[in-house]
Amino acid sequence: MRRSLAAMDHASADRIRRYQERRLRLLVRLVASRSPFYRRWFAESGVDPASIRTLEDLPRLPLLDRRAVMDAPADFAVQPLRLMWPSSSSGTSGRPVTVYRTAGSSAFEQAALQRQWGWFGLPRDARRVVLRGSSIAVDRGVLTHEIPGDHQLLVSSFHLTPDALPEILRTIRAFRPHAVEGWTSSLTLLAARMRDAGERLPVQAVITSSETISTLQRQLMGSVFEAPIVDHYGQTERVAMAGTCEADGYHVFPDYGIVELLPADDGRAEIVGTPLHNWGFPLLRYRTGDLVDPASAGQCPCGRSFPRLGAIAGRSEDAFVAADGRLIPLPSTVIDDLAGIDEAQIAQLAPGRFEVRVVPGRGFDADVNRAQVLRNIERLIGPGQDVAIRVMDGIPRSASGKLRTAVVLPGGLPDGAGTLIT
Repeated sequence: MRRSLAAMDHASADRIRRYQERRLRLLVRLVASRSPFYRRWFAESGVDPASIRTLEDLPRLPLLDRRAVMDAPADFAVQPLRLMWPSSSSGTSGRPVTVYRTAGSSAFEQAALQRQWGWFGLPRDARRVVLRGSSIAVDRGVLTHEIPGDHQLLVSSFHLTPDALPEILRTIRAFRPHAVEGWTSSLTLLAARMRDAGERLPVQAVITSSETISTLQRQLMGSVFEAPIVDHYGQTERVAMAGTCEADGYHVFPDYGIVELLPADDGRAEIVGTPLHNWGFPLLRYRTGDLVDPASAGQCPCGRSFPRLGAIAGRSEDAFVAADGRLIPLPSTVIDDLAGIDEAQIAQLAPGRFEVRVVPGRGFDADVNRAQVLRNIERLIGPGQDVAIRVMDGIPRSASGKLRTAVVLPGGLPDGAGTLIT
């Protein structure tokens, strides 16, 4: 696996295309025989699966959106669900979706990321300080937790307070990391705490994902960690991946998935992905909902033939404030795993006071979702929070028409909007 990924690093555009088309033919044959959704589609459309052979044939397949997967996720599985594990996210849309992963697809993804890290001189077994949504540190009642076999030191993103900083930094320095990795908001918060304390932590790379990066965030992390930003883009659905190269280009990883760019408003395009590695839960021509600016013209100075992307408009959320004054990065993780809902949003009405808004979908159970929200709040934000759930027919959009998954909204919604469950 790693050898083939390394070989693709220096492949010509023609060789990359041949690789993609060979994998596409195998994938189409697989879904046509084993996926309930695609078996029906090929039978009803009259399209012969064997006729899908090249990249030019790909548009003959239907575009998928989040709604199709939300309504019947099992219809897209080509392996028994018991052999895979579920993963959920509300992404940038506020519509939680559950998909399934296999050990093979997860291993391929990790190898693809390690290849990218290698562009910046990181060893394959790089020691990484990781600040994401993992609840291991939270569940064990500790600020950090080391996973020796995976060369990771997990740091709780939800307890980056000035009082906790000295202990966290002592543990990080003893770990001797090659890189820090995590949500942009978590890494920015850690960097800000360190800057205010007059601390620095030189590493080889700052690995970011899941959120957009502002110029100020980039400058802050660069000054504290004294390292380049290594960003990558992906989705819970695992249909496409892209990332920064050492020449500051942003490249599609073409051996991970085929990326189509569907024209959208304002000269941007929507990323449509077809995975080439996911043999358990493949979603062909999946509309990610993520918009991207036009790429720079010409060959990237890094010399790779990987397609280039412009800036991606991803998640961007304000930090919430817990009842005890802690800043909480990426608060929409509280609603990522809710079930039976069409839309969801979490709002902060005041420090420590939160409201989760949901639009019921098929199989909605108010009691089940209330219990899940309370568990997530307790685990990720901590005890002592004031939480309510509001069931609505529709969640108000921003001025741009988008549903924001996490908002700071002092005062809340007008009385009578939806049904409040406390």
